[in-house]
Amino acid sequence: MLLLVVYVPWLFRLPWFRRFDGYAVHWTILLRAPALLADGDLLTHELCHVWQMQHHPLRMPLSYLLAGYAENAYEREARSS
Repeated sequence: MLLLVVYVPWLFRLPWFRRFDGYAVHWTILLRAPALLADGDLLTHELCHVWQMQHHPLRMPLSYLLAGYAENAYEREARSS
């Protein structure tokens, strides 16, 4: 498996993404700034989401629509990692 970590500052200017420093999309971690490559906690959090999406490719993303962000079980798991 190839994992990409990409710096995309323009994405994090969009309203939905403004509150995030990183975002995982299946085999890609998107970061707001290059300096965040040194943030081990953020990368671990996003890697947890990559693993979740690999093992639950439909259920994990859809869970955010049903449970929201703050109380989402996948988000709680990633925060605890």
